[in-house]
Amino acid sequence: QQWKWVKDMLNILIINQRLETSLARAKELQQYAEEIVFLAKKNSAYHDGLVESMLTSPEARQILYERLLPRYKDRHFHVSRVVNLWKYRQRDTTPMAVLEYVDRPGEMRPANPVGAARKQHVAMEFLETRRSRRKHLSEVQRMLESKKKPPLDEAVLEALRFECSKYEGLETNQLVEIE
Repeated sequence: QQWKWVKDMLNILIINQRLETSLARAKELQQYAEEIVFLAKKNSAYHDGLVESMLTSPEARQILYERLLPRYKDRHFHVSRVVNLWKYRQRDTTPMAVLEYVDRPGEMRPANPVGAARKQHVAMEFLETRRSRRKHLSEVQRMLESKKKPPLDEAVLEALRFECSKYEGLETNQLVEIE
């Protein structure tokens, strides 16, 4: 009986990509929401059978394979999040939460980008303020030293190199004293 509500809630979650339920149920359902995307990404007959046994709705399976898998091809884990709403259901004072998939249109809070989008995000953050330069310095230095060319414009790369050159020869404990 418990497995039945999990399957029903998974179908609803994948179709709507967002589900408001009790906090306890959201936390329990999150592991299945992550697992179903993980299994579908395996792309084998065995794993497809597991996905089919978990999702009873053909519409949910279609959404999973056509929308969710392309969206999360670069994201290895953390494809869903539980957001505590800090409100209580009136009839039994159960804490309420939202379980949602990340990187979808209309999400409550944007997720941290991954892949090429992460490199672009870090570069823009790095060039914005001094605080973000301290925060992202090591990541930008790794990006500039890597053999693969980052997915950035040449002007942005030059600006990154210029800002990083200011920090060459300094240790991390000296960065705080300078700024």
